[in-house]
Amino acid sequence: MKRQYRTLLWVSLALFASMAGAQSVRKTAEGSMVVTGSLEVNPDGTLHGYTLDQPEKLPPVVVDVLGKSIARWQFKLSSPTTQLVKTSMNVRVVAKPVGDGNYKVAVDGATFGEGEANAATVTYNNRSVAPRYPQMAIDARVSGTAYLVLRIGRDGSVQDAAAEEVDLDQYATQQAMDKFRKVLATASLDAARQWTFHTPTQGSAVDDPYWVVRVPVNFNLAVTDQPNKQHAYGTWQPYIPGPRQTVPWISAELASEAPNAMSDGGLSTGRSGLVLATPLGGG
Repeated sequence: MKRQYRTLLWVSLALFASMAGAQSVRKTAEGSMVVTGSLEVNPDGTLHGYTLDQPEKLPPVVVDVLGKSIARWQFKLSSPTTQLVKTSMNVRVVAKPVGDGNYKVAVDGATFGEGEANAATVTYNNRSVAPRYPQMAIDARVSGTAYLVLRIGRDGSVQDAAAEEVDLDQYATQQAMDKFRKVLATASLDAARQWTFHTPTQGSAVDDPYWVVRVPVNFNLAVTDQPNKQHAYGTWQPYIPGPRQTVPWISAELASEAPNAMSDGGLSTGRSGLVLATPLGGG
């Protein structure tokens, strides 16, 4: 099984390395995927149980690593309770090269409560303005994801916006990657500033002066007349994580979560009521 995993993973990353045209890429290329599921947490913060979505689509090594890691998770609850706390989870799993064509698979980030829309949270209202794919990135066949943090005013408009992290799907020189990250971030922010949101109408946050959310903006090059499989669930994708920027007005809850563990089109408020108190890898 170990040899089979090594072969399958290398096939999925080989194209990534060949596109960059540099031998050094083989030493730095990572594979990545976001796995979704749900959690149940006991009132004392210990894990009660978890479920992975579509486990049959996941590589066995990913299911195994997640099982060992999640089983040791413990949480801090935002408020005392006598009931099970149930929430969704997104977990980013990465495969990093360790030499001789082998890869180490590990949990790299997690978010909780994404997409659990209700009257006590911020939700999308109108995001019909789509980011314009920068021509520079199109010409270079560069794709990636910008993770934005938005401050939402009481009227549902975007008061402030920042690009917290931009991950790329292609490797280049550091100078080139910096330029690509900048143009993808700018295009994302230009569009996001025109979006509007529904603000809370009940719950503890209803009277807040503003709300902070994190959203991903994906730039994905499609091939004409071919299905886009770049982000197919359960498949390894080339992954060059960008540096994470500090946003001074981000909430502590959002700051504790990993931006790049979000799913495409998601929205996170950091108000799941859970904060992971143990390392992602367990223990």
